[in-house]
Amino acid sequence: MSMKNVILYIAAGLGLAACSTQSQTIEVSNALNLERSAELVSAKVNTTGEHILRDAQGNEVAYQLQGDNILFLANVPAKGTATYTWTKGTPADVEPLTTAFFLGNRRKDDFCWENDKAAYRMYGPALLKENPSSGVDLWLKHSSQLTADAMYKQEENEGKPYHIDYGLGIDSYKVGHAAGCGGLAIVSEDQIWPGGPFAKYEILQEGPLQTIFKLSYDSVQIGSKVLSEEITITVNAGANMNKAEVALHGDAIDDLKLGGAIFLHDSVQHLEINAYNGFFTYCESANSDKGIYKVHQQKGIDATQLDFGRNYCAVYLPGVKEFAKYGDTEAATRPYKVGDTLTYYFGGAWSKRDYATDEDWHHAIGHDVFCIESPLSVVVK
Repeated sequence: MSMKNVILYIAAGLGLAACSTQSQTIEVSNALNLERSAELVSAKVNTTGEHILRDAQGNEVAYQLQGDNILFLANVPAKGTATYTWTKGTPADVEPLTTAFFLGNRRKDDFCWENDKAAYRMYGPALLKENPSSGVDLWLKHSSQLTADAMYKQEENEGKPYHIDYGLGIDSYKVGHAAGCGGLAIVSEDQIWPGGPFAKYEILQEGPLQTIFKLSYDSVQIGSKVLSEEITITVNAGANMNKAEVALHGDAIDDLKLGGAIFLHDSVQHLEINAYNGFFTYCESANSDKGIYKVHQQKGIDATQLDFGRNYCAVYLPGVKEFAKYGDTEAATRPYKVGDTLTYYFGGAWSKRDYATDEDWHHAIGHDVFCIESPLSVVVK
């Protein structure tokens, strides 16, 4: 073989190698006998340059870059596999479905986050004098679009309180000095210890399909002891529940238990516990914050004639050892050693969106728990 042919042969080989990196196949497999829809998965692919992700029908699929990985929402049949292709090209813009932001002086240090399902907030240091808890506030929204910041701006710029539904959604949920919709349950001495406002926040990752942030608490009173706390929350597009990873630091407490909790308000309307699978759901009329009646009245609206629908909350604690009611709070907890990290899941929804009945919500959370326990398998070829 002449030197010229050798050069051509090598060049052709390099060309084939280059072509082989132009496209990759991603196979997402589901071991459950349940259809998996809009479930966030991660795949390690070639992220050099621009790429387009497509499903088996050739439809473009939105994704989020995360280092050498991509995150995307997979749809996989029961006991089946879905195939996606990753090829060079310019992707379409991605509609943001998750976010997190600090309000600061705009609204007394609220920290807010949301996905396409619901919005939430927790309270910061500016509210300290008002004795807030470390509980979670639930905001109900009509659409999958991000609306929480717009609801704040409606009040700031147009005088339209977010306690009134002007078409985007409403804050009609009462947190109280309690856990709210899925806040941390700290149990010791046979009682629950609600925390106060966070001291610091840090947004670790913000993207259209997944956002992660951390809130730090300097002074968590548990009996006669004061500990510190860090809670890292992951919110995924398409998910009914947020993932919470909690660590307490300080002196050991022998009888300490941690988990997730829900404030039951004036009376239990529909509390359903699935002890076998480690979760419980709570459903009620979506007007637990009775102060909204006064807000409506100030705007000339008779709120007693309005249908607020139903709001839903849920908590899932892997390895739960106990479900118990502490006053007006239901909690799922297990023994905890100071310094360890505990993981639980919480979330909420609205009957005017995805789940028309209490039973629909309970069934959906049961489905979600199965999926969390059996993650989708991802193989890149």
